[in-house]
This record gives sequence, C-alpha cells and structure tokens, in this order.
Amino acid sequence: MKISHSLILGLLVLLAGCADTSINSSVEQTNKQMEAKGSPFRYVARDSESMVLTMLPLPAGPTKAVPALAQQVQDLIAREELKKGRTTALLEEVRHLQDGREVWVLQSLGGGVAYIVSFSDPSNPKSHIKIEGPTTYSK
Repeated sequence: MKISHSLILGLLVLLAGCADTSINSSVEQTNKQMEAKGSPFRYVARDSESMVLTMLPLPAGPTKAVPALAQQVQDLIAREELKKGRTTALLEEVRHLQDGREVWVLQSLGGGVAYIVSFSDPSNPKSHIKIEGPTTYSK
C-alpha cells in the first residue's frame, strides 16, 4: 500500500508544531490509521526524531494465483519497477494477508520493495488484478 505524501506531510507538520509530541505517539497514531486501512506496513521509531517503515511478520507461501495469472502480475510489477528506474523485478517471496490479499516482495539490495496484490478469482487466468505499490520499507 502506498503511503500518501499528504499523510507523511501532515505527520511532519504535527511533529514540528507540537514540541511536546513524542515520536512514539506520532508512530502510534499513524499506525492506527494504517491498520484501519488494512496496510501490512507499520512505522517504528528509529530514535527520538525519526521513524522507519517496516512490514508486519506475515506468513509466506506460494501465490494463490494460477501460473498464467501470476505471470500477468509479474509483468505488471516489472512495468511499474521500470517506471521507477529499476530494471529488474525478481520475486523474492509472497506473503499472505488474512483478507486474501498478497504482498509480493521483490529481491532488492538494502531496503524492501513490495506490492499488494488482489484478485477477483485467483483460479481464473482472466481474473481482475489490483496492484497497489510499490511500497519501500526497511527490512
């Protein structure tokens, strides 16, 4: 799930405008919003002035999509990665959310890159695919 720039900007304004607001309470408030939206990502305070985005520990396993549908997802992700200037989009693993969506994690040097993928019917190669991302996070 891509975190909106307005959410981050609002959080920064909140932090700058309220000297008595700790980073921990800001992280907690932001995480509540992310949880309400069904995001598999959460912020963690790095120190007293900054936070870092991480992914929840989700179960990993094969995609529920049939091979033809999984290839379509891989092709869509590769196009998105190319738009971001990343020439390769190799799948590292698929993690599963309780609501049936999947988090496709790409191989990357350093931080993580993930896409949230959902299907109307993963057993149908002509199923509607919805992709959110990429989201970059700290591993």
